[in-house]
Amino acid sequence: MPSKRLVKSLVVFALAGFFVSSVGWAQTRRHDVSVSYGLVTMDQVTDVLESVLTVVITLGTFSKQNTEFSGAPFFTYHYSPNGRFGLGFAVGGYTSKGDLDYSDSAVGTFKETSYVGAFELDYRWIMTSSFQLYSGLGLGVRVRKGTYVVEGEETESTSKALPTYHLNLIGFRFGKKIGLFGEFGAGYKGVFNVGLNAQF
Repeated sequence: MPSKRLVKSLVVFALAGFFVSSVGWAQTRRHDVSVSYGLVTMDQVTDVLESVLTVVITLGTFSKQNTEFSGAPFFTYHYSPNGRFGLGFAVGGYTSKGDLDYSDSAVGTFKETSYVGAFELDYRWIMTSSFQLYSGLGLGVRVRKGTYVVEGEETESTSKALPTYHLNLIGFRFGKKIGLFGEFGAGYKGVFNVGLNAQF
């Protein structure tokens, strides 16, 4: 009987120590600042999945060919009141450029630049002094500005606001106050996103 009480006391003490240490570490993560670079954004995935990409402007309907994409640099700030949950914002963007085709002939060029602003939420599944495992979600607006040049015609510029999202399925961070991180997900930050993070 005394041994059962001793085991229960040890288990309770160990659990209490774990939660207290988690809370203590979580309180050091109030401000979370990141700079990152992502690959394969939402636009790139859409272009890969669709067989015929078109752009409709006043000059006509053209298909996009030989498209080149930039990476997606982002700045992110999250505030964490309890360490595990974080709420904040992200700003960044990316570009795409290529040829405009009409009836299988190249007749011009295009360049589209997307500016993204979004609110984000994250949750830390695992938090230690040098490793974190987490997931997150972002919802926001993407402003796409396009410039389209067709031979023999005037250059046309357009601007359009579109809803956007990012789902961070799993992220991992190594380091203490300053750390390196990588994320796998889908959306405006790309399928794979890496960067530098500071927590204080």
